[in-house]
Amino acid sequence: MTPRPEYQQLQAALEKSDAEMTAAESHGCLCGMACASGKPVLEDWLKEVFPELDLNNLLVREASQLLVGLYESARQQLNDAEAGFELFLPSDEDALLDRTEALAEWCQGFTYGLAAGGLKQEAELPADTAEIIRDMTEIARVGLDEDAQDEADEDAYMQLHEYVRMGVLLINEELQPLKQPSETLH
Repeated sequence: MTPRPEYQQLQAALEKSDAEMTAAESHGCLCGMACASGKPVLEDWLKEVFPELDLNNLLVREASQLLVGLYESARQQLNDAEAGFELFLPSDEDALLDRTEALAEWCQGFTYGLAAGGLKQEAELPADTAEIIRDMTEIARVGLDEDAQDEADEDAYMQLHEYVRMGVLLINEELQPLKQPSETLH
């Protein structure tokens, strides 16, 4: 299994390779595709990150190798019975502004990934799922005043982060319910 990359490492590789998405947005897209389709195809996701997926380009190939680690990690985490799923965002040591922007990008990628994974806009969704998706659309528009960062902003970010994390798990469960083993009669 390819290891999950570090956030800054993947972000730098994506920037150098002129990817269409940031590290946070690409993970959000993958998770949205996974929730919508159940099993996103790696190549389909890579084509969302790199519309002109040219593996002959060394920079694209290097970024793609990091993305494979993120792909494997995300699929494992989304199916973790212990709710070990984590958003792929800058660390808590990074500036609140950077983390807030990345969370907005993550939500933008997630809602895009739902559509890319086959979820139709007119689909009849469970009420909780529809509400969380609407909330993520709003979070994707969030901004932070550079001059007004304080402890309340940090708390608000942490609450949004946890809401999104748990929301993804709920959406995944509602759109891709765990298949119960069929009972066999003897």
